[in-house]
Amino acid sequence: MSTASPYSLYLSRLSANSKTSIASQLRSIAKIMDWPVEDESRFHRINYQDMLQIRAMLQHAGWASRSINRAQVAIRSIVKVAVMMKLADSEQFNQLSSLSKLKHAEYPGTALTKQQVQALFTLLDRSTSAVGKRNIALFAVLLGTGLRRSELVALELKDVDLNKQTLLVRNGKGSKSRTVFLPKWCLNYLQIWLKLRSMQPGYLFCSMLINGSVKPAKPLSVWLVYRLIKDKLQHIGVENASPHDLRRTFITRLLEQNIDLNTVRQMAGHASITTTTIYDKRDMQFMQQAATALNYDIAGGKHDNPA
Repeated sequence: MSTASPYSLYLSRLSANSKTSIASQLRSIAKIMDWPVEDESRFHRINYQDMLQIRAMLQHAGWASRSINRAQVAIRSIVKVAVMMKLADSEQFNQLSSLSKLKHAEYPGTALTKQQVQALFTLLDRSTSAVGKRNIALFAVLLGTGLRRSELVALELKDVDLNKQTLLVRNGKGSKSRTVFLPKWCLNYLQIWLKLRSMQPGYLFCSMLINGSVKPAKPLSVWLVYRLIKDKLQHIGVENASPHDLRRTFITRLLEQNIDLNTVRQMAGHASITTTTIYDKRDMQFMQQAATALNYDIAGGKHDNPA
C-alpha cells in the first residue's frame, strides 16, 4: 500500500477552492523551474537555496509579490509535513522559515468604469471563435455575479439553472455554498457558450483544443484565468489593474445603484459586512448625491429680505 506524499497530504487539508488554487500555482512553479510536473517529491526536497532561486525565477516570470509569498508559504508547509513524516529534517524547514516575505507595494484596487466595461466587451465581441465565445461568457459571469476566480473554475454544468437564471456555487470561500443570480445580459452570453459547449456533464468553463473541441472533464486553471483577465484589461488600456478588480467592479456597481450593503454582502459571498465595505470605491460625487437626497420634508429657515 503506497503512502501519500507530503505534497498530497498538505493539499488534502485545504478547502476545495484553496486546493485548486494552490495546486495550480505549484504546477506553474514546476513548469517554470522545468521540473517533471508529476514528481510531487520535488517540493518537499526544496531547501533554502532552491527557494531563493524559485523566488528569482517567479519574479522574472512576472509573478506578483503576494503570489510569490503565498507559494513560499505553501512550499514551507509541504516541507513541514515532510519533517513530520521523517522525509526531511527540521533544519531544512527552519531555514525556509527564516526567509522573509517579499515586500510589495500596496495596491488599493480600483473598480472599472462603465465605459471600461463596455470597451472590454467590445474587444471580446470581436472574436467569433469558440474560445472567444467561452471567454466572453467567462467575463460576463465574473462581472455579472462577482465570483472569485477559484469559484468560477469549479463551476460544473449541473450548477447552472437556466430556468431560474442561477448558478450554484458549491464550495465558496470557507467551504460555504451559495446561489447567485444571473443578469439577463450575462445569461445571454452564457447561453451562446452553452450551445457551442454542448450539454455534456463536466466543468462549465472547460479547456478546449486548438480545433475548438471542448474537454468538459478538464477545468480551466485559476492561473490561466488570471493571465486571460490581465491580458484583456491591458488591451483596453487598464495597465495596473488586478484580475480581482472585476469582483471589485461588481460590488461597487451594485453600491452605485443603491443596493443596500447587506444585500451586496450576500451577493458577494462575504461572511462579514466589514469586508464588503473595503471594496466600496464610490467617490465624493455619490456622497454629495446622498446628502442632496436627504430630506425631512422641511422647508428650511426663512431668510430676511435685504434692506
